[in-house]
Amino acid sequence: MAKQPICAVTHVRHEHDFLEKWIAHYAPIVGGRENLFVVIDGDDWEPKVDLSGIDTEVILDAPRRRIKNDRFMAKLMSGRANDLRKTYDNVIRGDVDEYVVIDPEADLDWDDALKEQVEAGYIFALGCDVVQGPKEKKPVDRTKPILGQRKCGYIADRYTKPFVISRWNNWAGGAHRLINRPVEISNHFVLFHMALADQNIAQERMDARGGTDQHRSFVGHQTDRLNAIADDGLAKPLDWEEARRIGMEEFPVEPEDGSPAPRPRPSRDPRNLEQGLPVRIPDRFFGLT
Repeated sequence: MAKQPICAVTHVRHEHDFLEKWIAHYAPIVGGRENLFVVIDGDDWEPKVDLSGIDTEVILDAPRRRIKNDRFMAKLMSGRANDLRKTYDNVIRGDVDEYVVIDPEADLDWDDALKEQVEAGYIFALGCDVVQGPKEKKPVDRTKPILGQRKCGYIADRYTKPFVISRWNNWAGGAHRLINRPVEISNHFVLFHMALADQNIAQERMDARGGTDQHRSFVGHQTDRLNAIADDGLAKPLDWEEARRIGMEEFPVEPEDGSPAPRPRPSRDPRNLEQGLPVRIPDRFFGLT
């Protein structure tokens, strides 16, 4: 039996807004809700989202320490993705707050864009961490696309991630790399990470997961990420195309000798901040997600 073209899989815990957005974003890309797969972490909550027509499962044994949880989910989700390859030519795997788009300037549809995958059957999308800018005081309208309401971000090594596979591959850690694969960054796919796009949503998300009652490894990570919203590096953004060029050249290689990197490396550019290279998101992306 011939395989179906494409599907998407994610995992979710105490998420509603981002899960609803993930479904709305990826359902048209994969040809319908029946090609979406959602792993629900824990039976102590229930998504307030319409999941009709979507394949769902609940897992009960995920650890509640950050590093252990990252490793557990990497193994579990790699297994789910590789199982789905038996049915689909391409499997998108990403976090529920990450949305991959094709740069409109590429003038490609998903079928053609996916042909860019290397022989090993994967590709990384260039990552942009979308952050509520210092002048963006108004909360986002959750019923509308975020891009355009939010225009600031960082082209970031940490969110330049392998988001799709067409052959056997396994993710590691927080899905920032593939095991035994070098970084290969797409010329036209961009991953927009939205966790910090709105301070209210970010705080609600942390509170829903237990706030300061979580394990300290989660509290520290989430607090550090919330603090990034106030970073004033966004006041002097680089041109998007310049930052993209820097990321494309520097993220895939080791800084010492230029050898292929197993995961994206931070830019050595002096304008690079901890979060990445500050940019204003071009208008051509507005409304895409």
